[in-house]
Amino acid sequence: MRVLRFDLERPELEYYFHELYQAFDPGVKNVLTGKADGVLVEKTEGTQVVLTLTWEGGKALTRTYQFNSSVEPLENSLYKGFLYDFLSEYFEKRLQWGTLTGIKPVKMVQKYYKQGRTTTQIRNRFRDYYRVSNDRTDLLLQISKTQASLIPSEQVSEANRLISIYVGIPLCPSKCDYCSFVSTIVDKKGENLQRYLDHLLIEIKKTGEVLKASNLQIDTLYIGGGTPTVLSADQLEQLMSVLEGSFNLSQLREYTLEAGRAETINQEKLEVAKNHKVDRICLNPQSMNPQTLLSVGRPWEAGLLEQQVALIKSIGFKTLNMDLIAGLGNETPADFLRSLEAVLALDPQNITIHNLSIKKGSRLKDQNGIVVNEGYGEDFYQSVKKRLAAEGFDPYYLYRLKYTRGNSENVGYAKRGHEGIYNILMMAECQSTLGIGAGATGNLYDPVTDNISKVFTVKDVKTYNERFEEIVEKKCGAYRILSMNKK
Repeated sequence: MRVLRFDLERPELEYYFHELYQAFDPGVKNVLTGKADGVLVEKTEGTQVVLTLTWEGGKALTRTYQFNSSVEPLENSLYKGFLYDFLSEYFEKRLQWGTLTGIKPVKMVQKYYKQGRTTTQIRNRFRDYYRVSNDRTDLLLQISKTQASLIPSEQVSEANRLISIYVGIPLCPSKCDYCSFVSTIVDKKGENLQRYLDHLLIEIKKTGEVLKASNLQIDTLYIGGGTPTVLSADQLEQLMSVLEGSFNLSQLREYTLEAGRAETINQEKLEVAKNHKVDRICLNPQSMNPQTLLSVGRPWEAGLLEQQVALIKSIGFKTLNMDLIAGLGNETPADFLRSLEAVLALDPQNITIHNLSIKKGSRLKDQNGIVVNEGYGEDFYQSVKKRLAAEGFDPYYLYRLKYTRGNSENVGYAKRGHEGIYNILMMAECQSTLGIGAGATGNLYDPVTDNISKVFTVKDVKTYNERFEEIVEKKCGAYRILSMNKK
């Protein structure tokens, strides 16, 4: 692994320089001291920023950038802009996302609109200040427009009392190599699953009691994982019945159940979900290429996925979402596009395109470290977007992650009327969410400050079970404050 040392006059810039440099030259280790194969120097001389990059036996470059001396102190984002221009020249390429490294760029657009900026002003801001390409800026504007009708307006008196609920089932039948979620493998007798469910039901009831005296209304409900459909039909019935008994779900706009792995669902489980008014099912193949799935430790059985899709459709859920991941295993662009065609042939209403992100906690990261490969190229991503548009899918949801193949983005596409509302609200951070269960983070939204405060919980099932009473009391205390404020 190549090592690059940062010699920074302002050490606080390390994080920003690291994030942006990785986007240009992924996989390089950055250090602040010691021996290195290359050196990136940043210093300020009067009203000029001087940047120098030198690699042993390689290219060297020095550039000077002028700034307005009235700006004191110089904003970190301006340094990022100078660094971006410098690295663009050094590597002779530009990035579609410019200097942006955050995960919620659509939220930035929404914030600018709230401030009263025009579309032209927003477009100029992304182009000139953040160096974002016209294509990605257009994508952000399109998604923001789509989301506008699905995000409750601040002018609507009921908006501030709308909340969502996330119920976490962080257990799986096995763990895929690329997965970074803290999930527990269900033991052969299912004892750890049953113990977790017993505690989860108590937390649901206690949380429901906290909300009883409030004026809060449940807007969306999402049961996620892990793989929630590791629950048996009887366990799923018990879970959904307790949710109905603990919360008023009569005004739900969306009820989602993740059924991520085809081998975990059957007709009985799906009928339980349908009877409890679940209207959105997520069935996530990740790839339709058997050799790819087997190479990343994900089970595959010929014809099973197609059989399960037919079963889901026969029961009559409103929306079927299917996920694909670009960059799994040794897939080529052609491999991925074959998967996309196979998924389109199954006629889901919602398709999410992820780009592989190697993160802490995944088996791939443990085996290989963080290795960020080049993406498939801009022509590939445009062809995916164009192919989905031809079938009536429009982008409605976008987020970005670190260490993503090709420094790209994850985009949800949907046919009109089938957008994932919960996903939109989570990225917009405009509504409180109660997180129930291990790994389920609560988001408490303050409309006055437009800020989110987090209610964290432990991620692993074992700790959740062992410290259950302490954990639930702490979470309910935070939700009690929210409830009192909404009476």
